[in-house]
Amino acid sequence: MTDKRFVLIKAVTATLTLYSCGPAFSTDEVSNQAEGTAQAAPLEGLCHRSAYQPAGCSYGDYCHPDTGRCSASPNSACDNFTIHGRSWDASTSTGPVIYEATAIRFAPDFTFCGREGLTRATFRLKAYAPAADLPTSREELYGRIYFVSPAGGEFNALALQNVTTTNQGKHITFDVNLCVLTVAASYTAGFFFTGGNEVCATAS
Repeated sequence: MTDKRFVLIKAVTATLTLYSCGPAFSTDEVSNQAEGTAQAAPLEGLCHRSAYQPAGCSYGDYCHPDTGRCSASPNSACDNFTIHGRSWDASTSTGPVIYEATAIRFAPDFTFCGREGLTRATFRLKAYAPAADLPTSREELYGRIYFVSPAGGEFNALALQNVTTTNQGKHITFDVNLCVLTVAASYTAGFFFTGGNEVCATAS
């Protein structure tokens, strides 16, 4: 691990599937977002797309931004967790739920990575926590959010940026940076909070 606190590892290819499909239903998007209050869903399966997640959905689900319906959180269908293993169970777990994992950068970055031959992969994660105990700084995230490599190795996610915590500690958005070998055409990363769900995301 270098001074920049990133992980160097070979990439493998996988596919990211975050959103469930469903009919294009809509709801009255009544939201108390300013006060950070998620409304209860008016009908079974419906939710308020502009409210804080889970926006009236059950723990482990999230409000799909396109359909306005409660959907299962993104799954861990990648080799990373096939090798590493999974432990999250929506019926018994209580940790933060990552409901969105998006690759926002995949390009060589000598300045960030510190040497040639490395590509910077940046993933943006969004999560909610009913316990309202999400941290407000990257230092407080250390030891709570983990990165799982394509080989199944588990590491503290250290190169964190742009941490934004809202809704009285129930919602967080932040970026995770990794430096991978430039020969890779894509890179699949796994992520999970302590006690939370496992998700996969691919940068290419």
